[in-house]
Amino acid sequence: MKKGAKFLLGTHDFSTFRASTCGAKSPIKTMEKILIKKNKDKITLQFTSRSFLQQQVRSMVGCLKYLGETKWNLKDFIKSFKSKNRLKCAPPAPACGLYLVKVEY
Repeated sequence: MKKGAKFLLGTHDFSTFRASTCGAKSPIKTMEKILIKKNKDKITLQFTSRSFLQQQVRSMVGCLKYLGETKWNLKDFIKSFKSKNRLKCAPPAPACGLYLVKVEY
């Protein structure tokens, strides 16, 4: 999961993780930091960016989860990300575990 997350860092086209109803003018976003921590049977992911696309975080978590469960290998993950095709994305993670921690202006 950590190896996959490294490919998401930086400025990229995140169309693979964008909801079909997303109203953002551009899918280009800059992922500043991703932290993945494991504590017993709980994995916490923290994403830092100036902005996100609709369902971007849930979709990235779904794809990283596929990596962690070995449903995908690193090559599959990268292929999905670079495809810029929502249909190549793993199912998004449920919203129930998603929390907005902080907003800075």
